[in-house]
Amino acid sequence: MKQTGRLSQALMLLSPRTQELIKSISEAEKPEINEIRLRRGGKLSVSACGREYYVCPGGRLSLCGDDGAELRDDDIDTAFNRALGGSVHSFRREIAEGYVTAAGGCRVGFCGQAVISPEKGYVTDSVRDISSVNIRIARQIKGCAEQLFSQAYKSGLTGLLIAGPPSSGKTTVLRDLTRLLSEKHRVSLIDERNEIAASVGGRPQNDVGPHTDVFSSYDKYSAIMTAVRVMSPQVIVCDEIGSRKDLEALGYALGSGVCIAATCHAASYEQVCGKKNIKKLIRAGAFGACAVLGTGPLCGKLVSFSLTGAKADA
Repeated sequence: MKQTGRLSQALMLLSPRTQELIKSISEAEKPEINEIRLRRGGKLSVSACGREYYVCPGGRLSLCGDDGAELRDDDIDTAFNRALGGSVHSFRREIAEGYVTAAGGCRVGFCGQAVISPEKGYVTDSVRDISSVNIRIARQIKGCAEQLFSQAYKSGLTGLLIAGPPSSGKTTVLRDLTRLLSEKHRVSLIDERNEIAASVGGRPQNDVGPHTDVFSSYDKYSAIMTAVRVMSPQVIVCDEIGSRKDLEALGYALGSGVCIAATCHAASYEQVCGKKNIKKLIRAGAFGACAVLGTGPLCGKLVSFSLTGAKADA
């Protein structure tokens, strides 16, 4: 699906007046939009090319909010309700976790007043008084992982860790890497936040390859353990690893002879090795290579590639 088509699907979540404001943005700038942000009492904004711009009447984008289009309460309420298909009770888990995946693969994040369980001490199944909605437009850029794929797997399958700071394109690259791996290998995709395959009704909205089995909205631990036991993957793909439970599940997969392709938040290989659980996985041989992505003009671009191993012991 072309990026303009994905933007059109994101617009369907908006109120008529905010739809018209986004539609009025120039055709040259629309393909660069990756997020639409609505804040109660604030002004409509979009994220593009690593920066956030206010949307002004007439479609002009500005870094200064003086002329930005004011949002009304019904703009936020409409986006939230449309993302949930009008059924709050059907999305209790998603509401508690602060996001839902809409048709077309757009991920809608939101925040507000959390309802805390007195017994458990954390958000259970409700967030009320929604204050912000962030519509992240799914981006599939076929071919963006080809350079990384050829470098990492030139000698055969191995573990690969993709690092980068927020908004560096990790998920976009991982999505294309999944597609490329799946052309010849069985892949189990652990799509915890349902933004890689962006499955709707069991059907991936993105092309993740012909031999990919998608575990949508599972927690990583359960999905990895199940994948190894029932899907016989050659590769497990998952986004944003780092917890102790991730370490345990990925260690189990590694011990079962499965290769791992994963991402983590880090701006350099040195920062990667500063993460205790990931460092343990590197020492255990989970990752034969590490790639680091850039931000800004280098968003989604490979800025460094290195073999791991002994360097994790430094």
